[in-house]
Amino acid sequence: MLEMQNKYTVEQVGGNWCFVGPDGKPFYSVGVNAVHNQVLDQTHWLKTDWVEKFGGGRDWFARWAGEKLGQVRQYGFNTLGAWHEPYYWGNGTPKTVEIRMSRHAPKVNTDWGTGFPDVFDKKFRASVERACIDCFQSGRGEALLHDPGVIGYYTDNEIHWWGHGGQWGNNDPGNGVSDTSLVDDYLELAAGRPGKMAWIELLQERHGGSIERLNEAWGAEYTAWEDLAYIAVYRADHREVLEADKTAFLRRIAEVYYKTTSEALKRYDPGRLNLGDRMVGTSTPEVVLDVMKDYADVITLNFYSFNLPVRWLEYTHSRTGLPIMITEFSFCAGAEAGFLINTNGARNVIVRSQARRGETYREFVSAAAELPFIVGTHWFALYDYGNPQGLIGNYGLLDLADEPYAEFCESVRQTNEAVLRRRRG
Repeated sequence: MLEMQNKYTVEQVGGNWCFVGPDGKPFYSVGVNAVHNQVLDQTHWLKTDWVEKFGGGRDWFARWAGEKLGQVRQYGFNTLGAWHEPYYWGNGTPKTVEIRMSRHAPKVNTDWGTGFPDVFDKKFRASVERACIDCFQSGRGEALLHDPGVIGYYTDNEIHWWGHGGQWGNNDPGNGVSDTSLVDDYLELAAGRPGKMAWIELLQERHGGSIERLNEAWGAEYTAWEDLAYIAVYRADHREVLEADKTAFLRRIAEVYYKTTSEALKRYDPGRLNLGDRMVGTSTPEVVLDVMKDYADVITLNFYSFNLPVRWLEYTHSRTGLPIMITEFSFCAGAEAGFLINTNGARNVIVRSQARRGETYREFVSAAAELPFIVGTHWFALYDYGNPQGLIGNYGLLDLADEPYAEFCESVRQTNEAVLRRRRG
């Protein structure tokens, strides 16, 4: 029998994984990302004056926030996903929060503008601390800490564990299961950079501190460990040994990342769920999953494809033992919604009409709910995006004039209600 508790947990109930809320009841999370107000920094492409629309004066934002929360609930959603307004912190609505702990850290690549942090640099730990302070100790952070609706926290968003040369991966991750391209990014760091020095230290550990033993293992002819600091591509006739060393280093990267971020969460908001780092696609190397399972409570995945990657999801769950939440997905009408140009994930999921959006939403969300280890699906996003210098596409439940896509939203409502009935049953 489920008991009352102070915070969300994740458990198996009646054969299905699910969140269990502070009220002791099973909870399947159906959420919306980006329930935020875009007026302040993106007015050049919005199609309505929101201040005027919501009555102006000092209370226009509160009126906007109340109406949007009401719409989210009207369409059958029960969770505010990543990047919602801090205004909602403290109101008890189920929510997830992305901290982006790596935002201030030096990077080993600049893929997608965010890059992967050099986790061995002292500035990485400083970045984690600074991001947590920004989240929990400024603005409405105190309200967040005491909000019974907080399901948990994402440590980052879409940092690429496969490096700048890897691929998202769809139903079949292909070589992604063993990809060490992220290590190649570390190897390209300049001599003296912490990440490069950590690589050499690992080699010294694995080869008994002897450059000659490394030469023998690799089939190489280096004269000193210092040689390895100044090059990014290594001679190794025995490539399988070098690849094993790279895999071991990828494991160490993951250990430092997850240990550092997990310890920070436990210090700043003890007892909340660690929702991982919102991985992209199916190409996260297996060694990273093996490390992550000891720190995260839920695997979170952002996925832009028509077909749910069932085979990969089943394998990942069996390998880690963790439940999985799909924290970002979308289907976008192109020309019919006025978007001849689409960027990022929208390019992979373009459909002809709002009716078709509703069909693909139903198929995707319903298939996910049938998997007993899935604990939720979060749609991206509340609004369309049309910034010529940024994200463009029909991602929204609402258009840029703050009007709903009525046919699509009705289909979403019906699907969400059916899925929640199914999981409650």
